[in-house]
Amino acid sequence: MTKRELEKLLKQNGWEIISGARHDMAVKEGTNVKIPIPRHKSDIPVGTVNSILKDAGLK
Repeated sequence: MTKRELEKLLKQNGWEIISGARHDMAVKEGTNVKIPIPRHKSDIPVGTVNSILKDAGLK
């Protein structure tokens, strides 16, 4: 999964993407959770994507 596809999926589920210095952050209003999104030129590793989706409550 590419970074763009992951961000699109998170946005569809109410997450906002904020640019950071080294990673972008996914934040959701009403929660105190910040999920780092790595900036990869190619696909993000499957384990990393699964971890991000689990933290976001989408898996």
